[in-house]
Amino acid sequence: MVIVQTKITFKDDGSPYSSQFEDIYFDTNHGTSQSECIFIDGNNLKARLAQYPEKFVIAETGFGTGLNFLLTLAVFDKIKLTAHLQNAAPAKVSALHFISVEKYPLSKQQLAQSLAVFPQLKEYSQQLITQYPENFDKDITLSFLEGSVTLQLIFNDATQGLAQLGNEKAVHLSKQVDAWFLDGFSPAKNPEMWHEALFKQITRLSKEQATLATFTVSGKVKRQLVSAGFRVEKRPAIGKKNEMLSAVFQQNPLSGKGYQQRPIVNKPQHVSIIGGGIASACAAYALTKAGVKVTVYCQDFSVAQGASSNNIAALYPLIHQKADDISLFYQQAFEQALTYYKSISEQGFHFDHDWCGLLEISYKPALALRQQHIADSSVWPKSLIHSVDKNQASALADIALDHGGLFFPKAGWIAPAQLVKQIFKAAELSHRLRIETGCKINKISQQAQGKWLLHSDTDNYPANVIIYCGGAQGIPLNLIEQLPLTSVRGQVSNMTSNEKIAKLATVICHKGYLTPANKNLHCIGATFQKHSFDIDNKAEEDQFNLTMLDKCLPGLTQWQSTDIFSSKARLRCMTPDHLPMVGAMPDINGHKQQFPHLSKDKRWRYNQQAPVIENLYMLTGLGARGLCTAPLLADILTADICGTPYPLNNEQLFNLAPNRFVIRDIIRRKFD
Repeated sequence: MVIVQTKITFKDDGSPYSSQFEDIYFDTNHGTSQSECIFIDGNNLKARLAQYPEKFVIAETGFGTGLNFLLTLAVFDKIKLTAHLQNAAPAKVSALHFISVEKYPLSKQQLAQSLAVFPQLKEYSQQLITQYPENFDKDITLSFLEGSVTLQLIFNDATQGLAQLGNEKAVHLSKQVDAWFLDGFSPAKNPEMWHEALFKQITRLSKEQATLATFTVSGKVKRQLVSAGFRVEKRPAIGKKNEMLSAVFQQNPLSGKGYQQRPIVNKPQHVSIIGGGIASACAAYALTKAGVKVTVYCQDFSVAQGASSNNIAALYPLIHQKADDISLFYQQAFEQALTYYKSISEQGFHFDHDWCGLLEISYKPALALRQQHIADSSVWPKSLIHSVDKNQASALADIALDHGGLFFPKAGWIAPAQLVKQIFKAAELSHRLRIETGCKINKISQQAQGKWLLHSDTDNYPANVIIYCGGAQGIPLNLIEQLPLTSVRGQVSNMTSNEKIAKLATVICHKGYLTPANKNLHCIGATFQKHSFDIDNKAEEDQFNLTMLDKCLPGLTQWQSTDIFSSKARLRCMTPDHLPMVGAMPDINGHKQQFPHLSKDKRWRYNQQAPVIENLYMLTGLGARGLCTAPLLADILTADICGTPYPLNNEQLFNLAPNRFVIRDIIRRKFD
C-alpha cells in the first residue's frame, strides 16, 4: 500500500486539523486530560503497568500526533522513577511494547508543530521527533528509555496493518495484546476503518482480559465489540467527547466453547444480596467500591450468625501434591485473602487474628509420605508450604510434638464473626450499603423484563439484580434448588486453655484442627455430618472432636469434657467437586436445548453463549473454606456485574461457574 502524508492545517491555538476528515486530532481546551481519561484511565494503565509481571503490549489504531503514546510513555517512566526514589523494587513491567497503525501519517514537521502545544511532554516528544521517519515506505520500530519501551509504527490501513502481526515475519504477537487504544477519526467521518474485519483482528490478537478504550460511543461500534467477545461499558469522559467506551475481552467468540463464556451485561445501579456471612460481606464490599448500591437481606437479627459465626477459624489453602486446578485456585484465593484482610485491618477495621502459620501434622504414614513428596518436588514455593521435621515443628508450635509435617508460614487464624462485621462496616463507608436484618426471604418470584420480587413474611421487595449468597437449606427459588448444593453439619468445640497447651504458637491441623488460644479459649473441630440439618449442639459431637484430637495427637492437651467452654454447630454449603459457585444462574432447560450434541461428543464445538436466568447470580458453595475464597470470588462476581477485568482465565472461571454442573450432566447423559 502506498502511504502518503495527510493534509492538515493548524488552528489559531496551534492544534492540527484534518482537512481530509474535517476533524480535530485533539481538544486543546482540555490539554492532555481528555486523552488520559479515555485511553490511560479507560485501560487502568497506571495500576496495571505498576503490577504487571512481564512485557506489556498496547496496540493502537490511529497514531496521529503520537499524543496517546507520549502520555503512556510518561506514565511508564514515572512508575519506574517512583520505584527508584523509594528504593523499592523496580516496576514489574520490564518492557513496554506499543504498536500503532497509521494510514495517514503526519510529516516530521507536522508532528513537531502539533506537539509543540504540550511543553510538559517535551522531554518525550523530542525523542519521538528525532527518531520519526522522513518517509513512510516501510514500518519502523523506535526505542525509548534505554530500550525498555519500543514503539512499532505500522504505516498501513488499520485492518491490514494488524493482520500482519502474529505471522512468521512479525514477532508472534497473536494473543499478546494487553490493551487497545481505538483512536482515529470517528466512524461517521472515517467509516472505512471501523468495519467488521478490524474487530476480527482485535479478537485474534487480544489476550484474555485485554482491555480496550475508545472515544466513540457509536451503537454500531459497541455491537461490533460485543460480537468480538468484549464486555462493554459506557463511561463519562471529558470535553466535547463527554462519553467513551471501555471494554474487557472475555473470550474468542469462535472458540467452540461458548458455554464457558460469561454473559455480557450493563452495570446495574443497585443489587440485592441474600445472605449475611463472609460471601455476602465480600460481595457487598466489592460492589460498593465499584459504585453499585447494595441492599443485603439477612435472616438473622445480626450478620455473621451462620457458618461465619465461629469464634476462631483457620485460614489456609487446600494444596495437593500436584499443581492441579483445585490447588492453583486455592493458592491464588489464599494469597488474595491475606492481602484483603490485611488491608481491612490497616484501614482501622479491627478483628482478632494472628498470622502465626499453620502446621499439617503427619500423624500417620500416608501423611508422612505426602510430606516427603512435597518436600522432594519443587511444585510449590517454600513461602507457601514446606516440610518440617518434628524438632522444627515443635519449635514453630512452641510445644513438644511427636511428628513433623508441612508448614504454611503465611497462614493463621481469624475471628470470622468479627471479620464479617468489619467488612460490612468498611462497605458502609461508601454510603451505598443498606442491611436489612431479621428479614428472611422465603420466596423469589420473577417479574417481567428481568425484574424480581423478594418475599418475606412481612413485606415484598422489588429487585433488579439478585445475588444469592445463602446456603443449601431454605433456598427461596426452585431454580437454585436444581443445582447440586448440599448441607453438611459441622460442630466446633471451644476449649478452656491449660498449662499444657497455653503456649501453642501456631494452628495445628490433623484430621481436624486446633487453634492457639484467643481470650483463653482454643477451638477444636470439626465434625462433618451429612444428611443432618439441625444446628443444636450435641454432646456426642463434642466428644468426637476430643477423641479425634487425642487419637491424632495423643496426650497433647489432656482435655476432658469438663474443659468444654462452649460449642457451636452450623451448616456448610458444599458442591460435589469441592469448588465454590460464582456467576450467573444457568437456564438449565436452555442448556439442554442448546448443547445437545455434547452428550455424543464432549468436544463438539458450540460458539453460542450459554443461556442464563437474567439478573440472577450465585456466590455460594464455599464449604469449609469461605475465609480463603470469598475475596477472590467477590472480585469475579463484580467483574460479572460491572464489566471489570476478571482475575482468572476462562478455564479457571468455568471451573467455578454454576453451569459447569449442567454441562457435565449433559456430557454424562444424566438428563432425560
